[in-house]
Parts: sequence; C-alpha cells; structure tokens
Amino acid sequence: GWPVWVQVVFFIVLHDFNTYWMHRSQHNSDLLWRTHEAHHSAPAVDWLSGIRSHSVEILIYETVHFLPIILLGAAPEVPLWKGLFNSTYGMFIHANFDVRMGRLLYFFNGPELHRWHHANDDEKAFGKNLATKFSFYDVLFGTTYWPKCKAQDYGAPDSTFPKGYFAQQAFAFRKRVDGAQLENKDVPTGAEVQGT
Repeated sequence: GWPVWVQVVFFIVLHDFNTYWMHRSQHNSDLLWRTHEAHHSAPAVDWLSGIRSHSVEILIYETVHFLPIILLGAAPEVPLWKGLFNSTYGMFIHANFDVRMGRLLYFFNGPELHRWHHANDDEKAFGKNLATKFSFYDVLFGTTYWPKCKAQDYGAPDSTFPKGYFAQQAFAFRKRVDGAQLENKDVPTGAEVQGT
C-alpha cells in the first residue's frame, strides 16, 4: 500500500545494504572472489566497467536485487524504476569523471571513491569502498578508503587473468591449490588480504 516512489526508495536503500555485504563477502572469500574478479579486470575504469561481470556474479546479484521486491510484493513498476536508477548510478560511479563531491562522499558513493575500489596502486584499497550508492555503509562498517591523491593503476590483480569472454568465464572454475588457495599465491585476493 505504500506509494510507488516510497517503495522505490526503500528497495534502493535495502538493495545497497544487501549488495554491500555480498560485495564484502566477495572480497573476503577466495571462492566468491572468483565470481567478482572479472569486474576488476578492466585496465581502465569507465562508464561501461559497471556491466563487466562474470555470469555467475550476475545471477547472484540479480537474485539479491529482485528477490526482496518479489517476496515483499512491490508494485510492478518498482523493478523498472529501481533498475533504471541502479544502472544509471552504476555508470556514474564507474565513469571517467573528475568529480569532486566533497562531504557528500560521506553519504553518497561517487567516482572519486569507487576508483579507489578498483585501484591497484595501494593494497590498502582492496576491499574498500564496497557500497555502490550509499557510502555511509562503508563509513559505518569501517571500509572507507579516501586518500587525497587519485588512483592511477587498474586491472586484474592476477597477472594470469585471461583475455576474452569465454576464457574469463572459465577462469573462475580453475583448479585450486591445497584445496583453499588460488593458483597465483602472490595475488592479494580474498581472505589473503588482511583488514578487509
């Protein structure tokens, strides 16, 4: 019985909370990182980087995205408005804009913060700035990383990450060493990174 705009706002905030914890899990688990590393493999971060994902990751995120809407009985137009907002905001935070949002970054995520999430410049940036829209989740849960300089280096932290769509899809299912570690033990991924 809520107005549609209230439902849309509610599900945007709820979705970003769910996404924050899923995203954090991906950065802290070797197994879940495998579904997320394709998103981090782009050597440059731009407005299309937000849609670069492994097919399993898309399945996981779309379930997190739509299941609460279905289970809570939202109006049929809610997924359309919410999907439009999510897509637009995803393009914004990945965009190659030199946007300075100032103190708004304590509440809203922007390219300035999200570029550090994708950066290879500083290993302290790995597993930081995990929220997609509302950076107050990062502030609240201690995962904000906001140096005054700009990130310069992006791309797959695993130097063996392949090129090509099908090779990247298969890479997530590569053989594990010792039943727990990724093949390239020098890569700071998942549980190997402290403080994430």
